Amino acid sequence: MRHESVKNTAHRMRTLAVLAAALLTIAAAAPAEQKSDVLTAEAFDKIARTILKNVYPYLALQIKQDYGITKGVCVDAGAGGAYLSVELAKITDLQIKALDIDPEAIKIAERNIRESGQSAKVKTVLADVQKMPFADASVDLVVSRGSFMFWPDKVKAFREVWRILKPGGAALIGGGVGKLMPQDEKDLIKDKMDKGELGPPQELRVGLDEVGQILRKAGIGRFEISSDDACLCGLWIEFRK
Repeated sequence: MRHESVKNTAHRMRTLAVLAAALLTIAAAAPAEQKSDVLTAEAFDKIARTILKNVYPYLALQIKQDYGITKGVCVDAGAGGAYLSVELAKITDLQIKALDIDPEAIKIAERNIRESGQSAKVKTVLADVQKMPFADASVDLVVSRGSFMFWPDKVKAFREVWRILKPGGAALIGGGVGKLMPQDEKDLIKDKMDKGELGPPQELRVGLDEVGQILRKAGIGRFEISSDDACLCGLWIEFRK
């Protein structure tokens, strides 16, 4: 699940249709007793648990190494099942807010957090990234993987990220697998994603130039944008306040 608004429901449904087709292909070869849950919300979550399961530990380690922020408050914006939140909690002392607008995603996140044993460090927040319930300059780190292309008003959302960051705080927002994952694992993920045509609809994808314009409109003057070709939504945005 990804962060979104009601006006983007049509885009989400098209994405879920693609995922459903891929899952049906997987299900065709599955034992009968495993087929009953193929098209449930849990089934979509299995993509994160299977194809993308190794992304989150590598990405969490990258975040820790690059920014050195291991204490304070972290917001995982558009957290979905909270997989990145959980991995960050395992290797830092951050208090993490796994924020998503989708109640079903929140339910899955709460289950995953509970099963991981990270309930003391990770709390879910049902809210819109365009209007986050956090005070100005109250957050040390904002992270987001696989969500921002679904934000309907990206300028407003990035203004919110900037608003809640403390001076010296950092943000890593985007999609892909990050830079620490070994190339053979990246290639395997890319192959699976390409074969299943998994990713956001073409009309939701944004290029590097467009992202730069969005960030400048949001009042963020200094930033870095890098590409990540492991998946269709592969680019990363980094900035410090």
